[in-house]
Amino acid sequence: MAREARLFISSAGSAARAFLKFRANIPPRWIKNAQKSRKRIEPEIVQALRSLITMRRDRPRAKVALKKASQEFKAALRRWETAYNKENFYRGIRILLELQRNGSSRL
Repeated sequence: MAREARLFISSAGSAARAFLKFRANIPPRWIKNAQKSRKRIEPEIVQALRSLITMRRDRPRAKVALKKASQEFKAALRRWETAYNKENFYRGIRILLELQRNGSSRL
């Protein structure tokens, strides 16, 4: 498991908890990687939503297919939300570290 994933999981996604417990330095690339990950998921969300809408319109009685399309859409949304939470988590720790060191933050 990557170091950034361990930090996020071990602190339950709380930037303040991670800062107090680990005082981990967050490289700027972690924030960029989380942002890129989130951006890569957005087309999947659009595709899954279009598929779900089309399925509801064209095959309203196909319950199994509708359920599967709905699950795929929800899974894509969960992946996006996790990436977004990680991005904010890393940004929050960086801000707390900068505030501690400099009394101000550039972020």
